[in-house]
Amino acid sequence: MQPYFSLDLPFLSWVLMGAALTLAIAYVAWLWCRTRTLARFVDETEQQRDYTDELPPVSIIVDAMNETHQLTQILPLLLHQEYPEMEVIVVVDSSAEATSDMLSEMKEHFTNLHITFAPYGSRSLSRKKLALMIGIKAARHDIILTTSANCRPTNEQWLRLMMRNFTPDTDIVLGYSHYRYKHDRHLGHTMRTFDTVTTGMQWIVPAINGKPFRGTSDNMAYRKHLFFDVRGFSATMDLNFGEDDLFLSEISRTGNTRLELAPESQMAVYYEDLPRAHALLKMRRDFTARRVATWPFVAQAAMSWCCWLRLGCLAAAIALAPLNTLTWALAAAVMLITWIPAVMAMVRNCRILQAPPLRLTVPVLTMWRPIYNAIYRLRGMRHRASNYTDFYK
Repeated sequence: MQPYFSLDLPFLSWVLMGAALTLAIAYVAWLWCRTRTLARFVDETEQQRDYTDELPPVSIIVDAMNETHQLTQILPLLLHQEYPEMEVIVVVDSSAEATSDMLSEMKEHFTNLHITFAPYGSRSLSRKKLALMIGIKAARHDIILTTSANCRPTNEQWLRLMMRNFTPDTDIVLGYSHYRYKHDRHLGHTMRTFDTVTTGMQWIVPAINGKPFRGTSDNMAYRKHLFFDVRGFSATMDLNFGEDDLFLSEISRTGNTRLELAPESQMAVYYEDLPRAHALLKMRRDFTARRVATWPFVAQAAMSWCCWLRLGCLAAAIALAPLNTLTWALAAAVMLITWIPAVMAMVRNCRILQAPPLRLTVPVLTMWRPIYNAIYRLRGMRHRASNYTDFYK
């Protein structure tokens, strides 16, 4: 039989096409609402926001575990920030003599550099949380900013941009961090970029809307008294992780948290084995996500599966009239209505979050991400015990 063109499609085909179009419109509306929220925040809110004229003193806590080389890279960048009054406290979780020697030599040149050590034998606790607790107790200033040895501020204005947000009503400032995309040349790098940007949007947009539930301890600041008000990390002492998302959910409330997304305020993170680091971080975040706000993840999952449902509706409509070119034309139109705005939105989000632009791969990556997440969820279930400390054993 020869292909033909006819408006006389089966009724069920029209129903399926209508359902696919409805799903496409819903997805595009949701996507552009989030993208517009982010763009307006960066283009308008951050430009018109009132900032403090008196930059507060700040204590920067740097967690370091066997990272002598990393410390030699980050410390000069921190200590040369253009800022009136600050101190840098390095919590060394290592017995390496080279690390101690390097820090001692550097301390002779910088009076605001302080060094402390995490007890080597304390293996029943989260090493990250223990390091932060030690650093916070040693801090002289009311404002705490946490980061890690494998991070790099990209500008000498980084600290100033973060601290300008501490107005009298602000107790927490969330910064953004991302790995060095150009250093990722391994298989799956495009998917990792897409996943990183999409995951960032999941917590950034709620934070913009006044409902913060996650941050990153690589670039997060808060008033020291908040830490002691909730007795530190006592609520999550049984977990190895959660020092940023679970802790933030305890101390944040409507109106006390600000988000800083200026390009110069973003922190770059260096990983020796980036694919492995991304996988571990994804499984850890998936585990702790169960204890924080779940609605952003449910919404993201629903919209992702909508893409598959829309594809199924179009495939079924075509199957009912496979030779009618109208069905193919309508299916193509629905796909274009979906993917052109999706690509445009992702390009804009990547630009704001300092990621390489993703264009033609966006449709495929969007379809693949629910399966990608399911794979990591299954992997996380196999390694579930690694999320817990033996504190209560």
